[in-house]
Amino acid sequence: MASRRETWARAICDTGSAGRYLLPGRDLEFMPAFKDGSEVDVQLFLERLNDRGGSVELLASAYWLSQPEVEQFIFRDLPVLLKNLGHGSRSSPPSVEPSFKGRVLWQDTTLGRLSGAVPRGRYLVQHIEKSADIPENRLLKLFLMRVLRASNEMSRRGTGALPQRFAGIRDAATRGLANTYLQGVELEHRIGARMLSTAVRHRDHRYSRLAHLARDFDQSVIRGKWAQILELLRKGWLAPVSSEDLFELYSLILVMQAVQGALGFGEPKGYGLIQRGRQAVATYQRADGVKADVFYNQVPSTIFPGCGSEYLQLVGSHDGVVGGERRPDITVRFHAGAIDRRVIVEVKETEDPTYIRDSVYKVLGYMRDFNGIWTNLAEQVPKAVLMFPTNVLPKGAPGEVVMVSSDRTADLASALSTVLGDLGQGAAKKGDQAVA
Repeated sequence: MASRRETWARAICDTGSAGRYLLPGRDLEFMPAFKDGSEVDVQLFLERLNDRGGSVELLASAYWLSQPEVEQFIFRDLPVLLKNLGHGSRSSPPSVEPSFKGRVLWQDTTLGRLSGAVPRGRYLVQHIEKSADIPENRLLKLFLMRVLRASNEMSRRGTGALPQRFAGIRDAATRGLANTYLQGVELEHRIGARMLSTAVRHRDHRYSRLAHLARDFDQSVIRGKWAQILELLRKGWLAPVSSEDLFELYSLILVMQAVQGALGFGEPKGYGLIQRGRQAVATYQRADGVKADVFYNQVPSTIFPGCGSEYLQLVGSHDGVVGGERRPDITVRFHAGAIDRRVIVEVKETEDPTYIRDSVYKVLGYMRDFNGIWTNLAEQVPKAVLMFPTNVLPKGAPGEVVMVSSDRTADLASALSTVLGDLGQGAAKKGDQAVA
């Protein structure tokens, strides 16, 4: 499957305008690299992010915190670094003492005795003290403070594995800042050249890695420059949890391309991030007034209030059984005025005949469970699209479920076009009738 995964990733990265979407996979696990070098396009994308959670800093923070190097440093290098924290030597303020312990300032002692400030038998002594308050540790403290703030914000967004990972990073940064020696280090508010240079030159290679990460974070998240964010995203893909997750993202882009191109909706009017208080990944509006919303990995009841779930009702009516509302991979809603068309797209990365049959049964279960989605759309076909990687071809008139292959995008576009039907024309006719 390695070659197929490479094909999907390459296709996502080379998708043209789709490459500018923020298309996170399950719980923001994936973000495609921007291949378009135009800063205007990147700026347009970032400006279109919904204000309710979408921002330059959020985008950069989510991606940066998910880098393997960050977790490696936080969970593997940081504990060792804190146990062997670098120290420097500094002179304490001179004091009058009866012994030679420390460095005797003879000239100052002589002048002090002549002036009467230093009694006979006493000496002006300066002690050399070890201190953790050195530039590289100031860099470490500032870095951990920034990681703590970013991870704390991201751990509260979304559900699933990724926010839990952010919470783990947050907790590790909190423990690091509680280190006794690090608490005595002065907190800087910006990264200085000396902080970076001393960290890079330190004999402990972990400080060098710290300098690299701190500079990366500063450029991509704190400064928030378009070019730096573009460069950060160009680094490549986050490692997918599985090829199935990667195929889900690839299929999501195919759906969005079909809406944008074959169905004539054009460029999205808005973009969204997956987070609590879910919203559409992308929204479209065609010239005839028809709108389209594409949702990813979202429970239907948040998209269509009141649709209900027969599964939840059944589980809730019994003790000893627990369960949560199911999430279709992709949901598309077309609407013009009060008229809707609704379709779910389930994605299965398999060529196993048994798993294919089980997937069909699962989609039929979705349709029964979320029958309320189509309460007033009983005649709409199809209601669900089931997508596989290859070797599945629809034939004959479409039914309530249509199966397609990702390598035959025309079949997907045809299924979505059938769902849309004459929605724009129907809305126009109703409008004309109301005027008459």
